[in-house]
Amino acid sequence: MQEHPIVSIAIITYNQKEYLRECIESILEQDYPNIEIVVADDASTDGTQEMLQEYDKKYPNKFILKLSEKNQGITKNSNLAHFACNGKYIAWMGGDDLMLPGKIRKQVEYMENTPKCSICYHDLDVFDSDSDKTLFYFNNEQKLEGDVRVVIKYGTFNGACSTMVRNSNTPKSGFDVRIPVASDWLYWVETLVNGGTINFINEVLGRYRRHHNNVTKKDSKIFMQNELDHLNSCNILLGKYPQYQNEILYRYSENIRALRLIKVNYIDYTIASAKINFNLKAIISLIIYYLTFGKVKK
Repeated sequence: MQEHPIVSIAIITYNQKEYLRECIESILEQDYPNIEIVVADDASTDGTQEMLQEYDKKYPNKFILKLSEKNQGITKNSNLAHFACNGKYIAWMGGDDLMLPGKIRKQVEYMENTPKCSICYHDLDVFDSDSDKTLFYFNNEQKLEGDVRVVIKYGTFNGACSTMVRNSNTPKSGFDVRIPVASDWLYWVETLVNGGTINFINEVLGRYRRHHNNVTKKDSKIFMQNELDHLNSCNILLGKYPQYQNEILYRYSENIRALRLIKVNYIDYTIASAKINFNLKAIISLIIYYLTFGKVKK
């Protein structure tokens, strides 16, 4: 077992120069000695690429830069990073997020000592960018572990910037380009289809930044696209892995139920969710709706 296997830190970024420098500095301050920093920039127009080239000159052989000349979107940009990673492990980061001291060392130690672990994640401090105040902790409620069925059933309970994956288990095709935005869930699932478990380190080892550019409003087009991506991911999974139909249909039902939050056809989405899969949450939502608004007229 290599004492310090190489870790690829994959940063996905677009027009985040004001935050990206902080992200990179938090990585350079890690106490783990064997890292490469892979940055995929999706044709930023705010000077990001020039700043990255300065870092590359300052730290020779530390950075791998994938600088697009044309905007390709989240999934294709993620693949630029994925296929450039040479490490035994890949630690994923958004360009506006931060590592806390010891993150990489602790995750590598855990994964080296837990050969079955294909994905390792930890808790995150979700903070307001303007005030630097903690809003909440990402995994206050869900600290889930298990095999692929857990990730299919419960979705993206692991914050992306908390996640380290065993590179040898990742899907050979990378992120599925049929899913243009929210492709990370399918990537985690297909990593675990290749074997192993997802495990949780009960420590806050990173900070997830909330700011005006990344807060998804429930009635926004971004929210709808995310949910459609998750539904389409369920369709892909059902076609490829019918042995997991129970978990997939549960997730499909939950994704349909989430659409009620756009405040259009609340009751229809909730009923559809309950019909797809007998889902206690959907039944409770219907009862609450009935008690609050009375009988629904058709």
